[in-house]
Amino acid sequence: MTSTFRSAKAWLAAGALTLALAAPALAQQSDPKWDAWLQKSQLGPYQKSEKWDEVVANAKKEGEVVVYSSSGTMLKVAEDFAKFYPEIKVKAYDLGSEKTIEKVVREHQAGIYAADVVYSGGTEQMVFDLLPNHRVVNYVPSYLTDKIPAEHREPLLTHVIEAYGVFYNAEAHPQPPIKTIWELTEPQWKGRFSMKSPAGSLTTLMMLAAIVEHSDEMQKAYEQHYGKKLQLSSGVENAGYEFLHRLVGNDIVISDNSSKIATAVGLRGQAKPPMAFSVIHYLTKNQSDNYANAVPYDLTPSALFSYPTYVTVAGQAPHPNAAKLFVAFLMGSKDLNSNSDLKAPFRSGKSLELLQGMAAFYQVGTFSPRTDVPAPPYSEMWPKAKKLTASPEFVKDNIAKISDFWMAETSR
Repeated sequence: MTSTFRSAKAWLAAGALTLALAAPALAQQSDPKWDAWLQKSQLGPYQKSEKWDEVVANAKKEGEVVVYSSSGTMLKVAEDFAKFYPEIKVKAYDLGSEKTIEKVVREHQAGIYAADVVYSGGTEQMVFDLLPNHRVVNYVPSYLTDKIPAEHREPLLTHVIEAYGVFYNAEAHPQPPIKTIWELTEPQWKGRFSMKSPAGSLTTLMMLAAIVEHSDEMQKAYEQHYGKKLQLSSGVENAGYEFLHRLVGNDIVISDNSSKIATAVGLRGQAKPPMAFSVIHYLTKNQSDNYANAVPYDLTPSALFSYPTYVTVAGQAPHPNAAKLFVAFLMGSKDLNSNSDLKAPFRSGKSLELLQGMAAFYQVGTFSPRTDVPAPPYSEMWPKAKKLTASPEFVKDNIAKISDFWMAETSR
């Protein structure tokens, strides 16, 4: 295993944080202060029917909204929000998924309630830590209830569905160079496969969790391709863990920079380009930078590992109406529908009016949970392609174990 940016000390520190956040949430007693804030803010059980004009008017009076975000794209959303609501100052912080969670937890433990909106992936931490511990509250704008499936409204609102995928260079390989994900553990790919470090990236951990949870499908893919029974290594529990064990043993390259991973695979003119796990939205580099990245959609058991990114109102948010307005802005306008004529550039003109905060995210690999939003360009394969996803319950019960396994494997 080749680690390009991580020291052993950093790995251990990140692992300790993951374990701390992965601990089961403590049972909550009745909290009058919390209930009073919910009632005043008309959130949770007090949301009921909303008068949207009042929400907007109160948001303008509050005059500010503070956003803690795992995505740098939120800075673009803040710019677009200001075009619609110049009366409201947006303070958006690009923190990454793990640091977003950490900042909220530490501030709340100190009695500091600075954030209004919390935006992050990391199902275990968001759903099973922040939510029951009153660090966030779920908020779904009432006009979107019938436009978003229940699994993306509860227990937290999904803003986008994203995915990691297997990337290869389509210029060097007009046809996918592998048929099963297991071929990445073979000698021809030794030192030629990379991925982002799961230390500090909760979404990368979600991908690993999907692989482990779907171990039966991993085993079936192996045995169908090689025509023999999969033999587990000593101390390895199942096919999902076995794949990770072999992948690390094949001198995987670990990086902290997703963009550099996509660049290394997709640059044209390479005789032997590497492959990688990459966030799917980096396929946009094919248009912006003339890269040759591609996904082998027929890979077994799958080339895609999807995960939700959540948007919530922060617990005890000082500007709850501005938070509601910002969440609604992120989800797109009431007038957006499946027949909307959306044209690039999406962050201007009529497209921006309809997409609103979704405009900055509107690209291949980033999909709205709304059933009435047209798919972004170059997304033809997404609806048909098989995707593996880690369930919230599995993540809750296994994420610390998976993190321990990965840290042990990469420390050898």
